[in-house]
Amino acid sequence: MTDVRRWILAVGLAVAEAAAPAGAQESADGGSRTPQVQEYRLNPGDAIVVQVFEEADLDAKVRLSENGRANLPLIGDVTLSGLAAKEAAAAIEAAYRKGYLVKPAVTVTVTEKKRERFNLMGQVAKPNAYYFPESGSLTLLDAIGLAGGFTRMASQKVEVTRANGSKVKIDASNRTEALKFRLLPGDTVDCRERGF
Repeated sequence: MTDVRRWILAVGLAVAEAAAPAGAQESADGGSRTPQVQEYRLNPGDAIVVQVFEEADLDAKVRLSENGRANLPLIGDVTLSGLAAKEAAAAIEAAYRKGYLVKPAVTVTVTEKKRERFNLMGQVAKPNAYYFPESGSLTLLDAIGLAGGFTRMASQKVEVTRANGSKVKIDASNRTEALKFRLLPGDTVDCRERGF
């Protein structure tokens, strides 16, 4: 019995060693098995810390304005919305190079991401304004779950008013449809009362 276990262990190790170089080569070649992580991009309302190496008086804690700009010492407003942290640092370095610093070294750290909201009203257990999750993605079914589900009076016919004023009607009793429909920031979900 012991010999059989040793043989199985030896075969397993041989297989693992043979597979290792192939896996290493695959990742070195940029194989599709490794998922790509999407780098976070700055949005209006995000809070950031800007640090300038050996220039402590230029360090700043700022919140991006509604138009995605950060107001920084000496250089004023710099547009950072849509940039990753490294790209934002490069944009700030470029601004400081224009007449202020010879070789600025800047780091940008996101300290708080602006959380978008949507409104849920009508025949749900807890009508209220809710924040989107960190992922930023939310289905209608998940949103209704956040509000504690429908009340007994709900028709499960839902009207979603978008931030731009357009309206979409959804039958949330159709689970597939409610799972497919994704909410957007600023949406207002009105869960209607059942008619008698």
